[in-house]
Amino acid sequence: MNTLMKTRSKILFLFLILLNVVSISMSEPVFYDIFRCKTDSGTFQANSPYKTSLMSALNSLAGETDKHHGFASKFIGNKTDEVHAVALCPGYLKPKDCASCVNNTIPLLLKKCPNQKGAAAWRFKCMVRYTAPVVNNYDLWFVAHEVSDIKAKNVTMLEKALSMLEGDLLRVLYRNDPRAYAFNSLGYGDQRIYMVMQCTPDILSDNCMKCLLHISREKKPCCNGAIAAAMLTPNCYLRYAHADFRIL
Repeated sequence: MNTLMKTRSKILFLFLILLNVVSISMSEPVFYDIFRCKTDSGTFQANSPYKTSLMSALNSLAGETDKHHGFASKFIGNKTDEVHAVALCPGYLKPKDCASCVNNTIPLLLKKCPNQKGAAAWRFKCMVRYTAPVVNNYDLWFVAHEVSDIKAKNVTMLEKALSMLEGDLLRVLYRNDPRAYAFNSLGYGDQRIYMVMQCTPDILSDNCMKCLLHISREKKPCCNGAIAAAMLTPNCYLRYAHADFRIL
């Protein structure tokens, strides 16, 4: 009898561990490495002035992020060969982690887009992009999605909570936070959802709102009911999950 009870206890213990692991993995946000080459931006030669300007701009980014709350923007070159390079880290990230992500991302982006004059990379802890300068620094040339395959048990409750969080964060950003960053969480049922919205601080407040509203509209058709998702663009992003991604 004692042996049988011990065996049952072990099985129950292992089951609870497995259940906890599954629960954690289901709640974690999704993170992919996303690279986009701007195909209509033109190309450059390896020994061209544009390449020289590009490397100078990119190499200066990581050191600048610590001075501007995880954001860096650099213009280098003459009119015909000018490059605008940008790095952005989530507002909750530590400066050293931001700089490390930017430095590690640059060679990967150059490898993915070796001669395009415009390119962007979104990774777990940072975004790096470069193009020729554009009007008001605003160019919504791509939207990428990261979506969990797991659906919420109660989609209606989740979508209502997400809508409330979006409204709260948009109001914060509308008040013109200089970092263009907002984070909050909300409990619904026995769950808690976490969300972040952020724009690159170099765009106009109106363009920040325009960008975020655009990806908010895209969220439902791409991600309805998903327990975690992100919409990523060159100028803004939105991410939500049932785990606090600030501490991952």
